[in-house]
Amino acid sequence: MPNWFKIALVAALPVLSHAHTISPFILPESFDVTTPSVSFQSAITIEKFFVAGNNFKTSYVVTQPDGQSQVLSPAATLKRFSVAEFDLPKEGTYRVMTQDALGNSPKYALIDGRWLRVRPAFLGQPKAPEGDKKPEQANANRPAGQEGNKMPPRMIQEDQVPANAQTFSVTSHFVAETYVTKGKPSAIPAPSNKGFEFKLTTHPSELYAGESLKGQVLFNGKPVSNLNMEVFKGAGAYDRNAEREETQAKTNNKGEVEIKFEKPGLYLITTTYPEANADNSKKPAAETWTYGLTVEVTE
Repeated sequence: MPNWFKIALVAALPVLSHAHTISPFILPESFDVTTPSVSFQSAITIEKFFVAGNNFKTSYVVTQPDGQSQVLSPAATLKRFSVAEFDLPKEGTYRVMTQDALGNSPKYALIDGRWLRVRPAFLGQPKAPEGDKKPEQANANRPAGQEGNKMPPRMIQEDQVPANAQTFSVTSHFVAETYVTKGKPSAIPAPSNKGFEFKLTTHPSELYAGESLKGQVLFNGKPVSNLNMEVFKGAGAYDRNAEREETQAKTNNKGEVEIKFEKPGLYLITTTYPEANADNSKKPAAETWTYGLTVEVTE
């Protein structure tokens, strides 16, 4: 069976039905490699853990155990995911990371003191009449009698944005990485102190159930404190009814975080920096970084 086809089959892994995160990921066909080469898949998961929901344009940087790096282009770019392959000439740990990956540039509009995300109008939906351009209500489907629990609107349809409204576009960066090891694990690359990075202090190829992954979140070499991170675990390929798990972790004032894994399996660790303002009262940051790390935890 060709490697790219095996990777496509991995996308059929069960999902986290309650996950709400949009995250890039890289998923290798194996984390403990015994073959001369390894293939991997990259994609965006949207609400479904490790199921490719959409693709994004990227190249990859593979850092070898001796610190040398090579840039790869996808071997195939499909609608929902890309696949690539690289050789492992030496024993040790290899890091695979996206390079210069950009997502769509979300647009925001300042409406009644709040920065609402602008979404495209639904095809075939009637255009809102002039003078009746109101932001979408987050609780439009809330049962009667619960109006007092309404949340502020977070989005507005494109054709409802007033012509004189102030608008703003955000540059969205994607950073996804993973590690594979051939033979004995070796030291992993040190941070570059450029952009968003997750500095691991626990070796990613030595993760066991009941133990923790420790690391430090950095942005341009400086610690990122009080950042929420989400951790998703997938079930086995033949265990679709197994319980899906979601946990959260948060960096301390030094940017450090500890994530404990109770069970073996594949995990996606993801976050977005800077985090969105809870009530949309502040102008969004000009640039955002959405990060995804894929690891395997063994027994």
